[in-house]
Amino acid sequence: MLLKSLRGGLGLAALFALLAVSDLASAHSLYIQSGRHRLNEGKKSPLFFCYGHHFPVDDGVRAAKLASVAVHAPDGAVTRFGPRQETGLQSRMVEYAKPGIYVLTAETNPGHYTKWVDKKGRNRSTIKPMSAIKDQASSVVTALYSKQYAKTYVRCGETDGTFQARVGLPLELVPVQDPTALKPGDVLTLKIFMDGRRYFGPGHIDATYDGYSTESEDLYLPGEAVTGDTVTLSLDRPGRWFIRYYVKTPASQEAKGDYLQQKRTATLVILVPNERRHPRAEHH
Repeated sequence: MLLKSLRGGLGLAALFALLAVSDLASAHSLYIQSGRHRLNEGKKSPLFFCYGHHFPVDDGVRAAKLASVAVHAPDGAVTRFGPRQETGLQSRMVEYAKPGIYVLTAETNPGHYTKWVDKKGRNRSTIKPMSAIKDQASSVVTALYSKQYAKTYVRCGETDGTFQARVGLPLELVPVQDPTALKPGDVLTLKIFMDGRRYFGPGHIDATYDGYSTESEDLYLPGEAVTGDTVTLSLDRPGRWFIRYYVKTPASQEAKGDYLQQKRTATLVILVPNERRHPRAEHH
């Protein structure tokens, strides 16, 4: 088993898997990335995003979609970027002035996704709340209110291996070992935190690496329902890995007219480098 939960709860997990299927291939996922994940002191590299279903890059990100973009320096200082107004990869150059491990993060503004059947029996979908289509719908397949939290790590220069495992995202994948020192064949252990506390409830996790497939949502680890605060992944291939975890909870009584479930998604990008295959060429 390449991906497993370290805690039990198979009944809840099976139920959660059924609930997950209807929207897995529909809602766009957000990943924050760095042009390079290992670089020397004083160098610059762009941060940018993947948004969609193809990896490593798919759709552009609208300014209104991003609530925050931040760079967390090794000393704890945080630099925040406002989104660019044009739709795109929302790229920004980041200067890595001091050695250490940096954390790049982003949060989205909440949004709706409603999948429904109209009165002529046609399948429809919209990014509006359920209340906006209630007079046109014969039934609602799913109605989500979602928010996403993205994170990646960048190593600058020589480090002592210390890093900010958790930076306080409302839903966060927290690596136990240095995420910038991974090698092919390593097993990555992640702790799940929600609202500042370890989360032991049901969730869903999947993962892939750049180059595995060019097709939409065709993932190396297609995903499974898990229960507990710990998940492990066997990183048996080199490359840029994309890890996605989400939790869905029923809508509050006040919100049931707009959506059926709240969905929170955390993504993590890590680099598993390979050994150099050919000697460096001499450049003149």
